[in-house]
Amino acid sequence: MGASILAVALAIALGGCSPKPVAEDQAAAMQAGLDAFYTRHDPQAAVPEFQKVLAANPSHYGATFQLAAALDAAGRQQEARPYWEKALAMAQRYADTETADRARARLAAPEVPSDEALMRHGLDALYTQHDPAAAAAEFRQVLARNPTHYGATFQLAAALDAAEERAEARPLWKKMLDMSVVVNDTKTANAARARLASKP
Repeated sequence: MGASILAVALAIALGGCSPKPVAEDQAAAMQAGLDAFYTRHDPQAAVPEFQKVLAANPSHYGATFQLAAALDAAGRQQEARPYWEKALAMAQRYADTETADRARARLAAPEVPSDEALMRHGLDALYTQHDPAAAAAEFRQVLARNPTHYGATFQLAAALDAAEERAEARPLWKKMLDMSVVVNDTKTANAARARLASKP
């Protein structure tokens, strides 16, 4: 992300002529978003923080850029695109070449399917077209971006079983059991236990 981009985000947090409490709220939300995104590596948690800043100040430069980046990192590229367009226009106004170049590169890149779209394609391949290999490829893409995606973990395990790749599916069932116990999903936990009790 470049120090200059982070510096811009923080420098502008108190910009404008907002009343002090509003400016402080924006700065706090901005800092919370940056912490979630860059320290905890949790773009999904960062998104609402940057959205809070933009709700109070729609022309906030740092929040515009960071929201675009966080939405991308969360696999929500279609939602990110208008923020990249806005960030590019703002960067050009501020003569911020680094941010403008990054926004241009992102806007020129082909659209990457969202996690939701990949899940839909995978479910269709597995349960409608009965093509577990194609389904597994879709679920793997989701897990490459979000290794703890609950639905993709379960569905990839099911797809691998359907493709007779039971040994490869087994560690995913173990992971699914752990995840389902944490969220008290008894039905899924029982399904995972039953699968793990079978061979291989």
